Amino acid sequence: MSILKKLKNVYDSIEPPQELDYVVNKSIHQGKMEKKNRYRTYIKFATSAVVTTFALFVILLNTNESFAKSMENIPVISKLAEVFTINEYEESNEIDLIKAKVPAIRNTGNTDLENRINYEISTKINDIIEEAKNRAEEYKEAVLATGGTMENFIPIEINVDYEITYQDDNIISFVITKSESMASAYQEQYFYNIDLENGKELNLKDVLGANYKEIVDEEVKKQIVQREKEDENNMYFTEDEGGFSGIEDEYHDFYIDKNRKATIVFQKYEIAPGYMGIQNFEIPDEILV
Repeated sequence: MSILKKLKNVYDSIEPPQELDYVVNKSIHQGKMEKKNRYRTYIKFATSAVVTTFALFVILLNTNESFAKSMENIPVISKLAEVFTINEYEESNEIDLIKAKVPAIRNTGNTDLENRINYEISTKINDIIEEAKNRAEEYKEAVLATGGTMENFIPIEINVDYEITYQDDNIISFVITKSESMASAYQEQYFYNIDLENGKELNLKDVLGANYKEIVDEEVKKQIVQREKEDENNMYFTEDEGGFSGIEDEYHDFYIDKNRKATIVFQKYEIAPGYMGIQNFEIPDEILV
């Protein structure tokens, strides 16, 4: 009988301690409670949870034969990396209604990267919500100053959500979208493209090579012409009107899409009238990462 089988028999003969249920349930309860706290409190819990999970993983790997077999062909670190909702909340009053999902990353194998990006995301979302709340207050005051009443005032809706656009063993790409309804719907997006293998955020040079600017400029101009020909309602600003003339050297508004292509994004009003909304341009070149 192999050593692994002997150990398995010993493991099967051991009754699980009653304390185990308590520890597991306590961890689950703590996880739910911590979602309501701010980022600094979460980090302490997340670190403890990762250590506990990893310890249980090692125990199973060394004592359970079937589990060990199932793990043989699975890359460990990159498969565990994920984007998850660290906090979700709603607020409402007479002037605004806020719904927000705050994402974070974990299990990338690079704690410094996680801490930096998670702190940046948390701070950014707090800032954009505060700015939106201030605009809602200003809008209310403008309505009242022009003879309106609170009875006819419609609260401003502020939504923050995120979408994972691509993930594999080496890359996580996701987009945070903030939408705000006032006189008209308004959206802004923020992009995170993370190289898990090298522990850094990707830029367009990483993704498309040294001549990324020429590649993007040519493709965007080409697609703008095609879109205007295909539909007369597609109207883009000319260069004289402040329309597209080329991306900046350090352009960051892009994500990796489901086709494993770089998609360049222009915010609402940036290169086209507001009714056109946010504009996306998939670059057909193969990404280099």
